[in-house]
Amino acid sequence: MKVEKKAVRSGILKLEKNVQITLDEDMNVPDTRPDVEKIIESRGEVHIDEIEVLTDRMRLRGNFLVQILYLSTDKEQQISCMEHEFSIEEFMNVEGAESSDIAKVTADLEDLTISIINSRKCGVRSVIYFHIAISEMKFVECTTGIEKKENVQCLYESPSMTEIIMNKKDIQRIKASVNLPAGKPNIKEILWNSMQLRDVDIRMMENKLSIRGSLFLFILYQAEEGSESLQYYDWEIPFTNELDCADSQENLIGNIAVMLGNHQAVIKPDIDGEPRDVEIEAVLELDLKAYREFKMPLLKDMYANDRKLKLKTSPITFENLIFQNNAKTKVSQRVEAAGEIHKLLQVLNVEGNVRIEDFQLTKQGIATEGLIFCKVLYIAGDDTAPIQSKEIVIPFEYLVEIPEVAETDRCEIRGVLEQIGGYVVDSNELEIRAVAGIYVTGFSPQTMYMIDEVEEIPYSEEEISRIPSITGYIVKSGDTLWNIAKHYGTTIEKMKQYNENLTEPLETGQKLFLLKEMESLIGE
Repeated sequence: MKVEKKAVRSGILKLEKNVQITLDEDMNVPDTRPDVEKIIESRGEVHIDEIEVLTDRMRLRGNFLVQILYLSTDKEQQISCMEHEFSIEEFMNVEGAESSDIAKVTADLEDLTISIINSRKCGVRSVIYFHIAISEMKFVECTTGIEKKENVQCLYESPSMTEIIMNKKDIQRIKASVNLPAGKPNIKEILWNSMQLRDVDIRMMENKLSIRGSLFLFILYQAEEGSESLQYYDWEIPFTNELDCADSQENLIGNIAVMLGNHQAVIKPDIDGEPRDVEIEAVLELDLKAYREFKMPLLKDMYANDRKLKLKTSPITFENLIFQNNAKTKVSQRVEAAGEIHKLLQVLNVEGNVRIEDFQLTKQGIATEGLIFCKVLYIAGDDTAPIQSKEIVIPFEYLVEIPEVAETDRCEIRGVLEQIGGYVVDSNELEIRAVAGIYVTGFSPQTMYMIDEVEEIPYSEEEISRIPSITGYIVKSGDTLWNIAKHYGTTIEKMKQYNENLTEPLETGQKLFLLKEMESLIGE
């Protein structure tokens, strides 16, 4: 007897691993730039271009972009900047990985230290943590029935199941142009820029994704001669795009992460030919996952009344998506700047990121611990160093309330910086206010036994001779109509025919009259 099966695509997390690498490089000052006297601010961005999963290892290729804003020895060009891109190519041992697996890798810059070796050379030392998650994409064979059902009784159950429909990466390019207001002087050179992603909303539609959000752009620039040399301005740049995506459907449950990839801000002439426009190009890196929830009748048990059926079963394992929760928490902290600056005049720009350091599954929900890393660029009352910066780390704790979470559940959790701003409290103190988004997706591991093979075995004459045609039965605790019918060689329909008002759940001690379907074999 042949069983019928249907394949369900499932993604199972096989392993997670953290890998630390250290980069120790030199960075020469370009010939077009003045000598370095003091570092004002530095930034490091890790971009992953290619991931190749191999047997028990993985190859990662990308780049590490370092940008430096510094105080120079040139009085005419007091503040300057430079950048350098370092290549990254690493082979990492990942025991248990296979070439057919899918890898998700995120990078955290743990430390970036810039040291001045001499006026024309800086040392760059960085510590980068790569978080690696390896998932196995496979088709789970589920038994849905049998080809021939002659004289066969079948028991079905319809559990909730989750099928992964989409698991891939993609990019979306954003290009826009903004211009300076009338009161601002022309741009000679952009010394420093900060681009941050905010209020991103992604909607799944038929065969496409709708993406909208805003880019916050800040520039510090050198003005043309005849104006006060250092100027700054910021814009909020809204965007709306559509991305073709063949697997996208409106009824799917999306789990989509968006990160800002490579980006740049370039000076462009306006309609009058004046250098007053800023053109931006940015790449949005999309981690696309989508799931379908459904119920499918699965063959749980079977028997025949005219022959014995020997069932061979095997376990299948899959994960069910059981919850999604997008929580937000407000975080604030005051920071004294005494001893670091002459006078705190104005906050120019604050940029940052959120990192979830740890989380625990509790009866009340998911208890998270995280950090907000901030870099504050400000104007100081110091003529020798008018632009200064400060790094701030703000810890926070937050309980994401999910009462039904269990210790065996698996959670994917990520932090997103929703908002951030810096405010002058007084000449020696500033306040950082931020909103951290905590995005949680929970999965429950499920194991079910599927019927793989059915062997049909005829009854012997001796077995047939021992079969009584009629019997009485007293219900025991835990009995079901199916178990009784299977054990005594009858059917649920027959039981209901000869026992009025027979329904489940059965009552312990209840008396039943059973007429065997096997009686047709007696006397053959």
